Amino acid sequence: MSPIKTILRWVRQLTTSKDNQTPDVIRIGAILIGIQFLILAGWDVAKAGNPFDPSNYGTGAAAILAATGAALWAKRKDEPDV
Repeated sequence: MSPIKTILRWVRQLTTSKDNQTPDVIRIGAILIGIQFLILAGWDVAKAGNPFDPSNYGTGAAAILAATGAALWAKRKDEPDV
């Protein structure tokens, strides 16, 4: 399998429900929020000149992960059957 097909398969699995066909807004949103979180943390250090604070970074990352997990848990009965 080519690397591009492998990457596309991986992206599909990350952004769809259990059936790997139905797009899932929670999973897509979590990925976009995670990317934004990383970009803004890098911007804060690189451009704003603030020192990196691992405690605040870890707290923010934990909040994103917990919110994503709670949202996926809350909609678990709405997942399509595999």
